[in-house]
Amino acid sequence: MSLPSDFSQTEMKLERTIGLSGGVALVIGGVIGMGIYALIAAVSAQAGSALWLAFLIAIIISIIGVLPIVQIASTLPRAGAGYLYTSRLLNPYLGSLTSYFAILGGASSTAMVALGVAQYIGPYLPITISELAIAIILPILFFFLYLFGLRLAVSLQVILALHLVIALSIYAICGTLTQGIEISFTFPQGVGGFIMAIILSYSVCMGFQVIAEMGEEMHNARKNIPLSLLIGGSIVLVIYILVGSVFIKSVPYNFEAIKAMKAPLMESGSLFLPAWFIVILSAGAISAGLTSFNAGAIALPRELFAQARDGLIPAFFGRVHKSGSPINAVASFFIFVILLLLIGKSIDFYGVMTAVGILFMTSFLAISAIRLPSLFPDRYDSSYFKLSMPTLIIAAVIAVASSLGFMFIVLIELPVVAYIYIACFILVTAYYFLRVKWLEKLGIDYKAQMKEMPGFDEEI
Repeated sequence: MSLPSDFSQTEMKLERTIGLSGGVALVIGGVIGMGIYALIAAVSAQAGSALWLAFLIAIIISIIGVLPIVQIASTLPRAGAGYLYTSRLLNPYLGSLTSYFAILGGASSTAMVALGVAQYIGPYLPITISELAIAIILPILFFFLYLFGLRLAVSLQVILALHLVIALSIYAICGTLTQGIEISFTFPQGVGGFIMAIILSYSVCMGFQVIAEMGEEMHNARKNIPLSLLIGGSIVLVIYILVGSVFIKSVPYNFEAIKAMKAPLMESGSLFLPAWFIVILSAGAISAGLTSFNAGAIALPRELFAQARDGLIPAFFGRVHKSGSPINAVASFFIFVILLLLIGKSIDFYGVMTAVGILFMTSFLAISAIRLPSLFPDRYDSSYFKLSMPTLIIAAVIAVASSLGFMFIVLIELPVVAYIYIACFILVTAYYFLRVKWLEKLGIDYKAQMKEMPGFDEEI
């Protein structure tokens, strides 16, 4: 027996409104965020003039780690990567677990960014509003934006990403011309300090996964998903290396002094940029935060949409609004973000929550990718972007090793997060098996359903 009409895919078809420019903007926003504004001083203090190398290593590891995900997404472009790909290529239960961990991590990321933007703009508002109130207002405002459709949200993403890239590029270019750049293999804090710089750099290189969630809403997704990663990743790499190298050249190296800087780019930029541009550079931090917020808020509700399409959660979450977006899933995601904000935790707490959820998803998707050639050989052979089997295995190993290693490091800093994810694991496990049992009582062959790939290919 198939799913009841309440779960009909006909009413769950998404609109393709994202082009290559939108995909690139999602990658840039998903990765850069406010991280470079906040952490450039900490990375520079540890790496000194070898900062460029720390960023290079971190981005290479991050991109290699996400290649298996891009391989799947460009071969079988669908919405809800964490759930759908893991459930079809690995195991349905693990697909559900991966999806909820991704949602928890993604919602934590959105809460973290909302709080970061609130802390940044709060002092400049004409009236006194608490940071928590501002942070809560952000998802409410963006929800109303999404009521007008994904096209408007992606257009805003392109504008914000463009502003961010221009602001950081001018800092990098003007700094290079006036201050020069400093590139070396010298580690002022020793090898241990350099390794810490790589770890910090890796924390601002996560987010490439966001593009995999949008497979059913991108034009020519099989081609544009890998191109978005290639172009967006290259832009991020160049910006990180140039901005970092200019920064470390423009300020005298002093570990304590650099690490204590509150607004490192603005403080260093004031040494070689006109005052009016410092305002633009400062505004770039807001654009950075909003691009990250928007990217996560666009992508992560697709996890709920994918589960609803399979009947694993009520069809309510899969309803497609007249705007073409799964607005109920978006609303539910934002409500969850607001609940996380009301807990009243620090940005560091939300940051660790983000890392664990996203890295968990990355690990299981990387393992799932290894099974892609055997389960979908025709689609794999005709893929626009195709890794050879040995390359795919190597990339998956790097993805799992780097993800688990970084996860271990951040959990040492905040072990309470491990208990939260254990609780999530228990709840998800109980819900999954109860829901599957309920579906089977309805006469639905859930195991047979998991052998099919739902969703819609692009009509050409």
